[in-house]
Amino acid sequence: MTGAFGCIGAWVVRGLLAAGERPVAFDLGDDPWRVRMIAGDDVPSRLVIVRGDIADREAVRRAVGEHGVRRVVHLAAWQIPLCRQDPSRGALVNVVGTANVFEAVRAAAGRVTRVVYASSAAVFGPPSAYPPGPIRDDAPPRPATHYGVYKVANEETARVYWEEHGIPSMGFRPLSVYGPGRDFGLTADPTLAMKAAVLGRAYRIRWGGGTDLIYVEDVARALLAAAASGLDGARVYNLHGASARIADVVRMIETAWPTARGLLGHVEEPIPFPDALDDTRYQKDLGPAPPTPLADGIRRTLDAFRALQRAGRLDARELA
Repeated sequence: MTGAFGCIGAWVVRGLLAAGERPVAFDLGDDPWRVRMIAGDDVPSRLVIVRGDIADREAVRRAVGEHGVRRVVHLAAWQIPLCRQDPSRGALVNVVGTANVFEAVRAAAGRVTRVVYASSAAVFGPPSAYPPGPIRDDAPPRPATHYGVYKVANEETARVYWEEHGIPSMGFRPLSVYGPGRDFGLTADPTLAMKAAVLGRAYRIRWGGGTDLIYVEDVARALLAAAASGLDGARVYNLHGASARIADVVRMIETAWPTARGLLGHVEEPIPFPDALDDTRYQKDLGPAPPTPLADGIRRTLDAFRALQRAGRLDARELA
């Protein structure tokens, strides 16, 4: 596993541990605080932790080879703000890093059964670039950000490794992932608004319009189902949660957490991504996997933040 200490990675670790697995966690960081927050304080002792840089091909190869890895869930990436600030480094981490993962799997000579990785709905452009309705998996990519361009490159990298080396892979395209542990990136703002609500702080979401929100545990569930599957090819799936306008999300947070009324707001400026995704192919191949209803996901996130606050473990560094 790579990028194991991020938001989705923490939930994947939690799922693997619940299934009796002992994951190998490869990450540049040395503080698995999100993993502890999501899966418990004792989790680091139940993992094999390898510190390394996804851009270091030999380090990735050693981690896969020396620990007998059989499946790879690849989540290491820079997100939109960092890719915008430093496109060259963003390409190194996101594109070269993904090639390094596939090279490590190729070097394992058949021991690794598949690669599962996080792509993004950022491969698509804004709703105006497509016919009305949810965006299908096979819609043409029209990325509006460096990050989206890198994700298109990764999907094509996966295809070539299947065609040339027979390495099966599955990529997933969520849009606005929310829930406990989501604390960085442009689309993290709805989660940060929920955290601010629990803390009684003001918060302004930096964008508006419509988006497709999916609860983080639903994304982890998709990745784990893919890792356990026997499907071949280089497959890529949209992930759909709930389509909603950010103004309505703010109202839902205030309804679930009345003390937040008047503290939350948003900028009515759409982001250049689809506002609704069609995940029919995912549901057919790996489902049925009904998404968490938005109101339930908001409530679960707020309750998780309150529990962490009461335990003195609610990290608020990104709200400073």
